[in-house]
Amino acid sequence: LAILIFIVTYIFIASEKINRTIAAMTGAVAMWVLGIIHPEQIIHYIDFNTLGLLFGMMVIVGTLSEAGFFRWIGIHLANFCECKPLKMFIVFSLMTAVLSAFLDNVTTVLFMVTVTIEIMEILEVDPTPYLISEIMFANIGGVATLIGDPPNIMIATASGLNFNDFLVNLAPNAMIISGCTLVVLFIFYRKEFTRKVKYDKIPIKPSDAIEDRWLFNVGVVLFLATIVLLFLHEILHIKITTIAMVSATLFLFIGGKKMHAILEDIDWSMLMFITSLLVIVGGIVETGLIQELAAFMFTIIGDSQLLAVTSVLWIASLMSGIFNSIAFTATFIPLNIELANIGGFEINQLWWSLAMGAALGGNATIVGSAATVAAISAAARQKYSISFMQFFKIGFTVTVITTAIANLLLILRFSI
Repeated sequence: LAILIFIVTYIFIASEKINRTIAAMTGAVAMWVLGIIHPEQIIHYIDFNTLGLLFGMMVIVGTLSEAGFFRWIGIHLANFCECKPLKMFIVFSLMTAVLSAFLDNVTTVLFMVTVTIEIMEILEVDPTPYLISEIMFANIGGVATLIGDPPNIMIATASGLNFNDFLVNLAPNAMIISGCTLVVLFIFYRKEFTRKVKYDKIPIKPSDAIEDRWLFNVGVVLFLATIVLLFLHEILHIKITTIAMVSATLFLFIGGKKMHAILEDIDWSMLMFITSLLVIVGGIVETGLIQELAAFMFTIIGDSQLLAVTSVLWIASLMSGIFNSIAFTATFIPLNIELANIGGFEINQLWWSLAMGAALGGNATIVGSAATVAAISAAARQKYSISFMQFFKIGFTVTVITTAIANLLLILRFSI
């Protein structure tokens, strides 16, 4: 019965026949009503650290957006590139990756998409190649740090790994993969970068993009202070969730009259989606299915750590593209733990494989990650629709190439 609920829920999430949050909530309620998981167990499986960290980062990004921070950055970047298509393609993509590493990649890509469309319409350039690139770099950049991508937050909570662990082990890989992705995307869209543009400088002053100068100045200072604390959290013995929540409270306080707008812009649907998935996975864990799957994988992998790392990476990459990286990660975390216990594997290697696979798999389809889903929806609202096949043609290619590169990097690290 638990397996049936799990499969039906995931079919609805992947097919988008109904809203993914509604599908997940229905599955979670079914697990509870049918007695597969009890109320006291539900509380145990809901990861409040993950939810608190996500909420805090959403508030921070929402405040910066209300202040005009992202629009201000976009105009500066376009002027820096002299509005040349190839330069803008490279700089906008890399900036998306950097912002996604130190902010929530979902909300970051939302604002970058909005700014990019606005700038490209001024220049009379098709924004689609830039949007697709930004989506992919949001996923790649997000894997570099603990706070960048929702799956990383979930993995950190389950594993106890800290901010610097993610930065040291995954950021170098993300940088190498970013360079390779730029090359692939350039080859695919090279004709788009030869077009002439209307201006060599955006006819809007960057200062005009700032909606609230006081909120902008204080917000940037608070944001930088938050990033510093995240780097030092282990030395200071402060939990990352505590830093995010305290920062969010301060941001809301300085937001003043804009506080209501900031709260309204928070993706409450995503928070409910993650909560519901955790309940569904809890139901699966309670039945003992996870232990059986881990035992089955062990019979195939044997005692090879190298094969275990490779298997987790590719399974995560391919399955995240089908089921969504958050949904897959929530399911695979307990399986990862059980696999390490049975096989005696060094579990941190498996965590890095899972994080890389989930992030890179998010680029395969338009339902692969929360950032991808959010960006595609935002572009459609502004009349720039990107179809499943249009994204899949380049997305799946990028996913296979980058996953293969990630595999080589993980093997190299394991060998060293």
